[in-house]
Amino acid sequence: MSKTDSTVTINNITPYLDEILDRLWTGHAAIMVGAGFCRNAIRNGPSVTEFPYWSQLGNIFYEKIHGEKPGDQQKYLNALMLADEVQAALGRPALDQILRDAIPNDQYSPSPLHTKLLELPWADVFTTNYDTLLERACNSVNDRKYDFVVNKEDLAYSEKPRIIKLHGSFPSVRPFIITEEDYRRYPSDFAPFVNTVQQALLENTLCLIGFSGDDP
Repeated sequence: MSKTDSTVTINNITPYLDEILDRLWTGHAAIMVGAGFCRNAIRNGPSVTEFPYWSQLGNIFYEKIHGEKPGDQQKYLNALMLADEVQAALGRPALDQILRDAIPNDQYSPSPLHTKLLELPWADVFTTNYDTLLERACNSVNDRKYDFVVNKEDLAYSEKPRIIKLHGSFPSVRPFIITEEDYRRYPSDFAPFVNTVQQALLENTLCLIGFSGDDP
């Protein structure tokens, strides 16, 4: 991309950034944090495993089921369907342990970006991540106190601003939402979380960070 192209792109998005800025500082912006934001975390050692992408999780599930890594000709539709297959073959506890082994939560510390994100005056912070990076980053935030919500039953007693874990939380707040069936049942099984996000959409500008265009 040339310097001219970059300038045109910045000019195109500036009105949207200004709108988000205005909504944020008037208390009417919320944020949804996805797995991509984990890649800003700080490794606690030189040989630490990276946080996996969806495709890498899919590869892990495939290998568990088939006993081999997927080759170029061995395509699968999506990681959620493979997670269903892992659960059917090995059971839910085994699937949960695969996630804990694949996502190196304890091997990373929050980065300054995590702290800076939480220092902003979000009405609420939603996340689909299982890791505890955001919770630990709160220890470095002085001007704001977040309530942590990891169970739908806790919503009624929580106060804004909150960090709301929509898909479970390590080490053991389950289910970890990962299978296609989990996603299908989510609106009924976790209706309070769905309603809270819908209400946030009505009241706030919702920003997405750490998501790609083809996330499930």
